[in-house]
Amino acid sequence: MQTKNPFNPTFGDVPNIFLDKQKQVDELIQTIQTSDFARSFFITGVRGSGKTSFLTKISEQLQDDPNCYLIDLINENGILTTLARKLYHQNGSKLSELFDSLNSISIGGVAIEREKEIPNIEIMLEELMQSVATKNKYVVITIDEVSNSKAIQSFAKEFNALKRKKYPIYVIMTGLPDLILDIQNDDKLTFLLRSEKIEMQPLSTQDIVFAYQNVFDNNFEVANQMAKRTCGYSYAFQLQGYIYFNYLQNKQASPSIENLNDIFKQYQTMLFNNAYLKIFSGLSDTDRKYLSTIADHPIFKNTVKAMGKNGSYVSQYRRRMLERHLIIPVNHGEVAYTLPLFKEFIKETQNPDSEFYWSL
Repeated sequence: MQTKNPFNPTFGDVPNIFLDKQKQVDELIQTIQTSDFARSFFITGVRGSGKTSFLTKISEQLQDDPNCYLIDLINENGILTTLARKLYHQNGSKLSELFDSLNSISIGGVAIEREKEIPNIEIMLEELMQSVATKNKYVVITIDEVSNSKAIQSFAKEFNALKRKKYPIYVIMTGLPDLILDIQNDDKLTFLLRSEKIEMQPLSTQDIVFAYQNVFDNNFEVANQMAKRTCGYSYAFQLQGYIYFNYLQNKQASPSIENLNDIFKQYQTMLFNNAYLKIFSGLSDTDRKYLSTIADHPIFKNTVKAMGKNGSYVSQYRRRMLERHLIIPVNHGEVAYTLPLFKEFIKETQNPDSEFYWSL
């Protein structure tokens, strides 16, 4: 077995074992590099599905393209000024050192100040994009964890204006499914409905088994059982591998089903604490009620009866959970949870004696 733990359960980092996503990364980069027009992309999925790692991997590869100006933005006030400043640093490298010594700098008679959005920022951005186009370069902007904030609204409107003028500019954004829908359904931002959406799908069971086998002494029985316990969930794959690797190293033991079971409780607790509590807390009370009800009543007609509501009322919460990728249809009228041990977590939220109890 390896001496260094190859798994990384930290949110946002690109793990050493990056399963299933490389082909999607390559395809997206190729789409951008060969496109004749500006485009916007949303990367979406449940917390822990690998959105930020996917975005980071794209950024790492684009940094190797000398024709690309790669700019990372944060969802906060002053986003357009930050874009102008970062773009100017890359596009006007001979003068970029001035930012280190001056509080502001003037381009075309317009001052860039460090702390706030400046007037006429749209004029400056257009001048900068004209320069980029003249040099036959292109701009890729990345924004992690978007929401329907004033900053994102301002950015989206400016991006659309630059897109209409056919400047070589692209934006890749990550976000939870319902937050992205909120942005796309904003009356003033409906053009984002045309954005291309990349949904983080569950990892391939075969790839998970192979990866675990490769690390854990080619023990197929152990690798297969571990894969089943992840349900293809990226965070679960990294977390379980990380815990089990450390366990075997500390015990100086060989992989077996018996010692795999020894880490099960730790794996479950960390899943609940690090991922599921955050997911659950971001839901409305009725969302939580729906998820709790389907634990024992997964068939739609039974869910309706148990909730004491009509079908149209319950169906909107069913749809919301489908959009969040927390449930999936499995039979006619029946749904199941998508995440590993999520049913057990839901049961714990309804147990007054549990540390995860959540009163509804």
